[in-house]
Amino acid sequence: MKFNSKFVFRFLLFTTLAVIISYTMFQNFAFSNFETFTEDTSEVMEPAPKPSTPDYASLFSTELEVLQDQIQKRAKRNRINGSVLVAYKDQILYKEDFGFENPIQKIPMQPGKSYQLASVSKQYTAAAILKLHEEKMIDINHQVSTYLPNFKFETVTIRDLLKHRSGLWNYMYLTEQYWDNEVAPNNLEVVDLINAHAARLNFPSGRYFSYSNTGYVVLGAIVEQVSKLSLGEFLKQEFLLPLCLDETFVEKNDLNKSSILSGYQTYGRSFIELPAGFHNNAVGDKGIYASPEDLHVWFRDLKNGKILNQENVDLMFGRDKGGKNERYGMGFRLEKKANEPVIFHNGLWDGFRNGLEYHPNQDLVIIVMTNTQNKQKHYFQKYLVNKAKKLIDTAGNRLKLEKQEPELNL
Repeated sequence: MKFNSKFVFRFLLFTTLAVIISYTMFQNFAFSNFETFTEDTSEVMEPAPKPSTPDYASLFSTELEVLQDQIQKRAKRNRINGSVLVAYKDQILYKEDFGFENPIQKIPMQPGKSYQLASVSKQYTAAAILKLHEEKMIDINHQVSTYLPNFKFETVTIRDLLKHRSGLWNYMYLTEQYWDNEVAPNNLEVVDLINAHAARLNFPSGRYFSYSNTGYVVLGAIVEQVSKLSLGEFLKQEFLLPLCLDETFVEKNDLNKSSILSGYQTYGRSFIELPAGFHNNAVGDKGIYASPEDLHVWFRDLKNGKILNQENVDLMFGRDKGGKNERYGMGFRLEKKANEPVIFHNGLWDGFRNGLEYHPNQDLVIIVMTNTQNKQKHYFQKYLVNKAKKLIDTAGNRLKLEKQEPELNL
């Protein structure tokens, strides 16, 4: 038989290729199974689900019906024109608007309106300073003159300003005595007034606590000097836009004036609308407008460490070790009621009386906003806090009893 070399060559080539392919497939199968599979594949493929968050508004619905009726009656008795919000464990339990946004024309209060926060604004200014501190652009333990080179009181530190321990006099007296322009001074111009006309400090810086609007105006000037932005623009870029707080403003203008409430004061049996205060061109001590919902979102994210790191949140809430934190943190007042801590701030300006209270033991936040300078706001807020705490206790006890009851066998 004649030897066919072509056939033999093709046969050997085919056999060799078949062996290589078979060996490669065996390796891929063997080693892939060896490397990827574990004894318990369920843990890899199906991670344990996260526990669901309870819907407290639904769980507390029975008690909330009672609270709603009680608060509406109390608001009517106290003649409240404004808005309230109660939040528990970051969830809104109760929100309501009362009375009139314009008490002269009897226009009912509408949801989503923004109030002048007055001194409740100070927490935003403190957060702006601590944000710059966090980013190493300033050091709050340094002297103010480090960042405002012409500042005449060289012993005053940024921490002194934040803690109301600077000894600075009220800038409004300087404005009224020495400022002769029709437009009120802004933050940096207030600093110029201090440098030109403040002869001395009220007391040595750092020695005493003395509540000071001036300190927070100077803090606003530091933000502007360091960031090269107005305080309003800095707050907008750093906080308001990222948090989608579109009902929070740092100035009243033609674009947002329909969203911002006017302030009123009683006059006989009616009211008069108050014009904007002359000192409103300086901000930081006041000057921020927000709706109750926006203020809730802001404070929720602040306390949960989503705006500043936990170390700086502790500074704001007076939880830092060392220092004198019994009365004021940074942007917040501190108090103990029934041996429980309360972190809060109230505000009064241009007819607005507002308050935010945080009770950390219950993780309870109470917001009360009014626009008719109603002195009953204080008592209304206290009543609301007490009722909200009672609601949480009552609902919690009820849910525990329901959980302990044995199921009926039908």
